Amino acid sequence: MPPKKEERRPLEPIFSQSNCPFYQYQIYQQESLDQASQFLAYFKPELSQLMKNNIQDNMQILCQSIGINLHPTFVKVVQNLDINDFDENKKFRNPEEYESDQTSQIVFFNSVKVDILTLKLLEFCCSQSGIQCLKFCNNDLGQSEYQIIAQIIGNTECKIKKLFIDWQLVQPQLLQSNHLLEQLYFRSCQINYAFIETLCQNMRNLKVLDLYDNQLSKEAFGLIGVTLKDNIYLEQLGLAKNQITSLDQLSEIMQNVGKFLMTQEEYDEYRIKEKERDQIIERNKKVKKKGTEEIVPVLETIQQFENNWFIIRNQRLQLLNLSLNAIDDNSFILIEKFLNQTFEGFQLVLTNNKFEDQKALQRLKKKYNKKLLI
Repeated sequence: MPPKKEERRPLEPIFSQSNCPFYQYQIYQQESLDQASQFLAYFKPELSQLMKNNIQDNMQILCQSIGINLHPTFVKVVQNLDINDFDENKKFRNPEEYESDQTSQIVFFNSVKVDILTLKLLEFCCSQSGIQCLKFCNNDLGQSEYQIIAQIIGNTECKIKKLFIDWQLVQPQLLQSNHLLEQLYFRSCQINYAFIETLCQNMRNLKVLDLYDNQLSKEAFGLIGVTLKDNIYLEQLGLAKNQITSLDQLSEIMQNVGKFLMTQEEYDEYRIKEKERDQIIERNKKVKKKGTEEIVPVLETIQQFENNWFIIRNQRLQLLNLSLNAIDDNSFILIEKFLNQTFEGFQLVLTNNKFEDQKALQRLKKKYNKKLLI
């Protein structure tokens, strides 16, 4: 006789919060978390069949299935339709039409604690819910929560491109896993040099980095500047409200943004290195055994403008936000030098700093127009 097909257990809750009708933050013991992980792994086929495109629906399904109360972040807001507001020039949509919306979704935990189990459920369904942005603000996140968030953004099926961590301490393990984030916001997080080191090692695909209100040191700015040599995708860098008093503190950053005139000696040396690099590439083509190729040196991009050659660094960077700092009139010369080396379309934001010479400010504004926002 053929073996009997394995009988699946019924999908029944493993927790019970019936005594508490509303969500309350709860610290789960490791035994309970392991039990939840086993539940999600075993019933993945059944739960996946129930998933929709809407994160609120999916989290409600998962919470009901496992037996916990829904976190308030995922409670749907019911909007009543007032017939007196009817506009005959507008067409109403049936509620069913909204269910199939393919718009990107944002999950925003705003000033409320979030438990580990809720994050585990979010990890389970985030790839099926169209979430592209995850925001945490003033949530008192700890090591365990950051580990789960790292798993969420490290999921290869995850579609999240934006991550906000605001008004709370942030820990390095958040970024130690591979991720495909394009926008990172760490605002008012008391970030230290050690975290900047980890961040710079994991920037990879970043297009936007906002470090508002972190009182970063000159050494931290220097590390960001060095990283810009390798990160060619960054388009926006936010350093507002970081107690910057002079552009001298940002010398490493400014040295790696824009175009830099080459001397004839530098140009001749570049062409020699370029020829050596091409010879290595040709020799590598003839190597029969993989893994024995010579290392191909990486040369900086150069470009000719009029009759001069320039080294090109970070041409994609379009915005440097230095607002709400303490930069004063002593930085005017450095500001001009920096703006002269940047490309068209670049903008330097210097609003709400400590400038007093209004005539000099207006002269700069007139000279650089859209390049400078003051």
